[in-house]
Amino acid sequence: MQRYIDNEITVVHKSSMSWDDVQFFLSVARSGSARATAQVLGVSHSTVSRRMDNLESDLGTRLFDRNVGGYILTAEGKSMMDYAEQAEDALISAELHLHGRDNELSGLIRLTTPDVITNHILLPEIVNFTRKYPDIDIEFSVSSNVFELMRRESDIALRFMGFGNPPPEPLIGRKVASVASCFYASESYLAAHDLSDPDSGARWLGWGEKERFPQWVKSSPYPDIPTQYTMDQAGTQVEAVRAGLGMAMLPCFLADACEGLIRLPNCEPQLNHEIWLLSHPDLREVTRLRKFREFLVELFAQKQDFLAAR
Repeated sequence: MQRYIDNEITVVHKSSMSWDDVQFFLSVARSGSARATAQVLGVSHSTVSRRMDNLESDLGTRLFDRNVGGYILTAEGKSMMDYAEQAEDALISAELHLHGRDNELSGLIRLTTPDVITNHILLPEIVNFTRKYPDIDIEFSVSSNVFELMRRESDIALRFMGFGNPPPEPLIGRKVASVASCFYASESYLAAHDLSDPDSGARWLGWGEKERFPQWVKSSPYPDIPTQYTMDQAGTQVEAVRAGLGMAMLPCFLADACEGLIRLPNCEPQLNHEIWLLSHPDLREVTRLRKFREFLVELFAQKQDFLAAR
């Protein structure tokens, strides 16, 4: 494009890169698969491939190594990923800033929580909120991943966090409760495994840690028993313990009420987790979200003794 300034011609380079192609790029980079991207975006596999070819042609560089395993980012692709995510975040922030400051007590709230919080704390009580604000819709997502908030996939998150672990930037939040945990097994599992025997074959159920002896195992009454099997939701852990798959560290408010589970001998509950209410700072002024956060803070204050196993 040419711009005339004081009878001189200045050449201004205008990028031919399409933002649509960049959005396709982000989806492929995150999934590693053109086929998965095609399914999510409702287009053909060939459309995704053509979009990636167009973007690489526009940029004059190769962004992916393509093989039978899928699309693997090159060094240039990783650099493009950083820039594309920054652009995505900026556009989403602009949208939230311009359209999120509504004063209406209506619309959608996207809430993400672990299963145990949803099933045993929220659902019995949330009906009171829905009666008061019938025009607010709530979308539940069962997850333990804080990155949903950072990617703006959810509006509000409730998360278990260890003591002294603040939420990652740029998220904002507050601690709403302290939670007591203890160690549990089924009676039949304890009858079949002598925990004092190094060769008992007993196993802890892991929470997704890479090491077989995470810190919570080292602090348990049986620090020499390794973890095996992994599940990141407390409800799934409970069912695995009941089925005899292993022993687990579980929130007392959940496990104490489960038939078939007992605390390990000589174990006392410990306050070793907190529940945090998290959101993105761009959503601070949205009225329906503020009302919902106030409801959650009050709810967890009422439940504090229950959560602390007092």
